[in-house]
Amino acid sequence: MLASQNPHSSSILLETGTPLVSVIVPTYNRPEMLADCLRSILHQTYPNVEIIVVNDGGVDVKKIIDSLNQQNKITSLAHPSNRGMAAARNTGVAVARGKYLAYLDDDDSYLPHHIETLVSFLENNDCKVAYTDAHRAHINTINGRDTVQRRDVPYSIDFDSDRMLIQNYIPTLCVMHEKNCLDTTGSFDEDLTVLEDWDLWIRMSRRYPFAHVKKITCEFVWRTDGKTMSSGRRTEFWRTVDIIYRKYRHLTQDKPRVRESQRAYLRNVKIVSCLSRILGEQSAAFQWLLHVLTAAHNKYSFLSKY
Repeated sequence: MLASQNPHSSSILLETGTPLVSVIVPTYNRPEMLADCLRSILHQTYPNVEIIVVNDGGVDVKKIIDSLNQQNKITSLAHPSNRGMAAARNTGVAVARGKYLAYLDDDDSYLPHHIETLVSFLENNDCKVAYTDAHRAHINTINGRDTVQRRDVPYSIDFDSDRMLIQNYIPTLCVMHEKNCLDTTGSFDEDLTVLEDWDLWIRMSRRYPFAHVKKITCEFVWRTDGKTMSSGRRTEFWRTVDIIYRKYRHLTQDKPRVRESQRAYLRNVKIVSCLSRILGEQSAAFQWLLHVLTAAHNKYSFLSKY
């Protein structure tokens, strides 16, 4: 059962002549970050946006949403208990009214031109799915405050349907697609506790080529102190990679190079999981080894031609 915190959400006015974009924002126990996330959507140069916040069984965020909802663009829904990212996004998708869907986690943000960039591209080109590039903000806690240590762009890779079968190289917040794509691909797989976005991109990429718009339009957080990941989650991660490989093995039967790269990537994430248990996720040694292993795999995988 869902609880709505905005009974007037149906009164959101559509801007004439521009397609409505629905931004799905799942949130769970990060109210202090949610406010900044929502502000980044409300400050978009593109006007015709609805925001659908799905509180996935976390602390009450009604006051935060009410304080930002002067334009009545935010619809708030709540799960009575935590159901996971896939279910939260699906709940938002179910009530979305936009021609286009976009996604933003509660600790990430859009730059002001993000939505306008993608809508303009999709409306003027023959494609249904497009993605931009994102800054990765390396965050560390210093004297009790989160501080950006540096920014980089870890993914700026043109679409390749075979590479998508190896690992996800398109962050969720970078993507915008027509809502009707989900009529043929299905929605997020709620049986997956991680990597549910990659699983959907694989299905979507079989039906719709993705277009890469090479502009930095958003930013996601990456904690350099290891607080965003635990060794238990790393085990869950590699097991889910294996599940997804098996789920779509029919797509790689005649692609030996892809299967070889899958095996290499799975070995890599298993090694990372083991090192996390031995060294500790927040240790400097583990963080350095993680950087080296990730860079080595990306060089191997993304410079190869399939």
